[in-house]
Amino acid sequence: MRKFSFKLPPFSIRLLLVAAPVPFLVFLFNFFFGLQKLEQLEKEMERIHMKMVVMQESQKKESTLLTALKSPDPQYLDKHVETLTFLLPEIKKLETIQLENPEEEQIAKRLQLLKDGGNRLRFSEEQIRANELFRETEEKQQQPVELNEEDLKKLLCLIEGITIWPYGPKEGRPQLIIKDFRLSRKELSSNEKVYVVMMQLIKRENLEALR
Repeated sequence: MRKFSFKLPPFSIRLLLVAAPVPFLVFLFNFFFGLQKLEQLEKEMERIHMKMVVMQESQKKESTLLTALKSPDPQYLDKHVETLTFLLPEIKKLETIQLENPEEEQIAKRLQLLKDGGNRLRFSEEQIRANELFRETEEKQQQPVELNEEDLKKLLCLIEGITIWPYGPKEGRPQLIIKDFRLSRKELSSNEKVYVVMMQLIKRENLEALR
């Protein structure tokens, strides 16, 4: 019985050796291509998620604003901002000194300024613009006021509608936008921080709520 033997020519053997890794290389190509597409998909999903978060935050702010504009208090500045008394620690300190030195004229003048309205916020209506839905009023501060850090926190909470514990806005706040705000530090011999403030506001109110 004859035995047959089959031998590949050297060229064919070399060709097989070259072609053998091709399926594996194709697999690797598809694998890494799939990973790249997955990474792109994840980035797209992350972008969509961030867009939704921003949109939800924007809708939340809009809803809060519309809710506030539904029932604004026309006397909000008069009741809650122009009635603020600033520099209470200094007032108490000066009152104690005055008890010991009742004839001290400089102390008496400073107390009068701080307690009798000379250091209170006063706004005047400069311009009024209105359409069928809203009324905008520019409120200009009439005189500089002196205040400390706690006073500043309380004031900004009342105006901007934010909460900085233990301060926050009051009910009936209209939309108040700070158009101009100038803050400078008053030079004192003591370590106390006293600031001088001048500002201009835009007050926006819902006309339907005011009728």
